[in-house]
Amino acid sequence: MKTHRVDVIIHLFAFLHVAVALMCRSFGIMDEIWLTLLSIIMVVLICVRMFAKVELIVATVIVTNFAGYIFGVYGAKLISCFIGEELAVHAISTFVTTEIIGWGTYSFLNLLKRNSASRTFKSTPPDKISNKHVIWLAGAIIIIILFRILLTFLFSSDNFSDGSLLRIVTVLFSKYGILLIMLGLIIILVRQMRLKCGDMPQTVKTVLIAVAAVVLSALAALIAGINTGEAGYGLTVRKFSQFFFVSLAFFLIFYSIVYMVDYAFATRAAMYAEKKKAVYARFQYEKLKQQVNPHFLFNSLNILDCLVAEGKNERASIFIHKLAGIYRYLLASDAKTVPLKNEMNFVDMYVDLMKERFADGFEVTVDIPETVENRHVIPCSVQMLIENAIKHNRVGGDSRLEIRVSAGDDFLTVTNNLLPKLSQPESTKVGLNYMHKQYMNLCNRGIAVTDDGREFKVSIPLI
Repeated sequence: MKTHRVDVIIHLFAFLHVAVALMCRSFGIMDEIWLTLLSIIMVVLICVRMFAKVELIVATVIVTNFAGYIFGVYGAKLISCFIGEELAVHAISTFVTTEIIGWGTYSFLNLLKRNSASRTFKSTPPDKISNKHVIWLAGAIIIIILFRILLTFLFSSDNFSDGSLLRIVTVLFSKYGILLIMLGLIIILVRQMRLKCGDMPQTVKTVLIAVAAVVLSALAALIAGINTGEAGYGLTVRKFSQFFFVSLAFFLIFYSIVYMVDYAFATRAAMYAEKKKAVYARFQYEKLKQQVNPHFLFNSLNILDCLVAEGKNERASIFIHKLAGIYRYLLASDAKTVPLKNEMNFVDMYVDLMKERFADGFEVTVDIPETVENRHVIPCSVQMLIENAIKHNRVGGDSRLEIRVSAGDDFLTVTNNLLPKLSQPESTKVGLNYMHKQYMNLCNRGIAVTDDGREFKVSIPLI
């Protein structure tokens, strides 16, 4: 999505808003409906270009219309403090409001898209959106426009002299906290719809929301209209209609805002879940790559061939069983954590295989209390640390590689003396990085790496 395409849409509609507003004012025509229609078209175009889902488009249209009304009314009052010409005030406030709505819509959707999993937004280009989605969107837009026309007619009538829109809103807010209660119920409704009705057909979900809107708005109108304690505020059909439609307007606004906030949090949660899956998959790949690689298999088969050639059949048999045990453990390690005792049994088999290759070139000492053997670690994490020590240091010759595995109450530490190779293999630290991310995802504690020039030490959390 190129930003300059959004520039064109927003600026074009800003100038269109100004032109329509000035034209309507010149001919004495009310411009609210026409400006509302232009705002809806602009928001829909931005949403479609961002490949947003239909539900999110409708919610965005409702919220931006409410925001446009607020910015338009109070923005005009602010501008009128500096400019006395009414047409100029109206033109400037209309232009600025349109720009704010346009860029606000784009910024919100762009933030969602950048922080979302791939499923959160459509991957389908605008010209391939299904006819069903077009019908739903068109129907929702028509209803929004009709509702705006109805509100305009209802509250601009000449005989509406016993109250004002502001007064009705004040009653709805003050009377038993009606709108606050409605907001709480809407939060519950949105959450339940996402958690339990996500797979329902769109028609069913729309009917459920419509029923909830009518019922809650009617109850709010009844409670606000009866016994308000103010003269002239008895519940008549007209008064009930005014309370009902204002309550319905607030329901739509509240529902749209709550839906968008919930959508943003759900999107963020989905993004983190996808990241965790990606980190886990990458770690699994790194783990298998260290073991199921040509070098390890080639060296193991060479050792086995030498044992057979030398007639050491018993040692060859033991070697085969340990090699099979290593691969059995690797293939069975689908769980995210394993008991430390199981991991150390695996480490013992791995070390025995390495000793067949390097003889007395290195030594592994283990100091792990029985009290922590039932604590958990990530599969192959201890083995990978020992593998790294062997990979990056000289094994054999005059000096011996000393590897110590020790454990306390909360951490297990693998330490080795540093015996750098003359030809040091490139260290990307990819394995350590993904191990760190895995532990952060699982227990919010990472690994600690220390290199003082004499010893290399890595501590991993015990879960």
